[in-house]
Amino acid sequence: MSFWNKVGQVAKVAGEYAAKEAKTQYEGAKERSAQYAEEMPDLSDRQLAKICLTEAQRSPIKAVAARKELRNRGYETMEDIKSI
Repeated sequence: MSFWNKVGQVAKVAGEYAAKEAKTQYEGAKERSAQYAEEMPDLSDRQLAKICLTEAQRSPIKAVAARKELRNRGYETMEDIKSI
């Protein structure tokens, strides 16, 4: 087998692996998002605001879920959230 055929096979295997990993990560993020969406309605406004303001770097999915719940409760802007 020629060199370029081997290179092509390696690239194909690497691409398939990368696609599989991306799908796995997407499914995990989707599950966490659904879990957080279920948890957020049980939290107080103050708890949600704290998550929005402190968790954005560590857990952006959680922060987005908290922000979405606060919007449902009428807090539209970050200034509204900071004032809680």
